[in-house]
Parts: sequence; structure tokens; C-alpha cells
Amino acid sequence: MRVDAGEEVKLARTGQEYLDLLLSDADWIVRSPDDLSQLRDMAGSPLAKLPEDDFRAFVDGLEFKAGGVGGGYYKPLMATLALTEIFEVFERFGMDRSYALETHDSKCIGGTTCEFSFFSFCPSSVCQATVEDQ
Repeated sequence: MRVDAGEEVKLARTGQEYLDLLLSDADWIVRSPDDLSQLRDMAGSPLAKLPEDDFRAFVDGLEFKAGGVGGGYYKPLMATLALTEIFEVFERFGMDRSYALETHDSKCIGGTTCEFSFFSFCPSSVCQATVEDQ
């Protein structure tokens, strides 16, 4: 994962933009648990503030699909991070803040649909992506 400033212009604002970003060769988004560990080690990263147990719970609660973060459980971030810092984490996934808000409190069920679930997030375009898309 390449870590550069100024990538905000590439953040996905819609489900299709997010899926397209994940399926692209963009090297600045989180695509794996290793990328999250690398991001945590960066100076100034909000993830560096998390206690190890919360960081592990967050990583273990993520789902990786279509070449990136396809959903997960964000509650482990909430005890330590400010809302703006949580948005910074979602931006490293490639999501614009408005799209992160659109995907929160839902979970991918059966690999086809997002349903209400506290503290989870579900980018519906990734949840609904077919195996051929991935």
C-alpha cells in the first residue's frame, strides 16, 4: 500500500465508484489486514491510538471482498477515536465521508443484501458484487 497525501479527490462517493475503485489497481487504499498494520505504524495515524485489543477486534471484524474492504464492524474504533478520525480510517478504505455514512449500520447478509446492524458497515455494491466482478 502506498501512503500519500492528497488522495481525497479519488474517494468514492457512490457504491459504483467504490466497487470500481476496489477493482482498480489503486495502490493507496487498504486491501488487506497487512495494509492496516502498515497504516497503524504510520506517524499520525488514528489507528495508532487504538489499544492492541481494539485494533485486533477491528481488523478481525472486517470483510475483504473485491480487492478491498467489503464491510465490517467499526465499534472497536468508537471507544478511542473521534468521529473525524473514524472517517479518516474509512477514507483509507477509499470511501468519501458521505459514502461512509451511507453504508453504516448495515451488514451484508447472505452475500447479496445489506440489512440493518448496529456498528457495522456494508457497501451494497460490494455486497452485491458477483464472483465474476471480484
